[in-house]
Amino acid sequence: MITIELANTRLLSTDDLKRTHALLVHAYAITEKEMWGDNYSRLSLEEFKVLIAANEVYLARLEKEIVGSIHVSRLDDESFGFGLLSADFERKGLGIGRKLIEKVEKHAVSKNAKFMKIEILRPSNVDLPQKIQLDEWYRRQGYIFLNSMSFEERKPTKAEKALALIIPSQFDCYEKALT
Repeated sequence: MITIELANTRLLSTDDLKRTHALLVHAYAITEKEMWGDNYSRLSLEEFKVLIAANEVYLARLEKEIVGSIHVSRLDDESFGFGLLSADFERKGLGIGRKLIEKVEKHAVSKNAKFMKIEILRPSNVDLPQKIQLDEWYRRQGYIFLNSMSFEERKPTKAEKALALIIPSQFDCYEKALT
């Protein structure tokens, strides 16, 4: 059975922390290779630890083994957002991602949020099968496509990071009304 829990730096072993981070890095290295190239690392272990210390990361466990994670944060008075969703590719089809999303949606509702927002980075001029599948999957979870924005437009404070993109890319922005 898959269980979801808030990551806690005091309770998380070094091995579990490293495994969770490795799952995340691997997921993004595979799904965003066409945009960032080889050897892309979505975030450092130290950056990941900061998110955990801020109580913004949930973990998925199958029995005692960590099989996924998700980052959630408040965006404004009415909205939360999630990202850094990762699930063990060897456990595909078990509902890990769906259960992580359900948990952060419930968390947002408990904090009186009305909306959950997400964004998907994708190439501007190329349709990648995994990005099309991701779009379809999020829509099945109840997310509505809002718009597309350039990296620089969506994340102006990270414009320098956009220089590392190997092809023009954009964010597709989605929203779900929470009840």
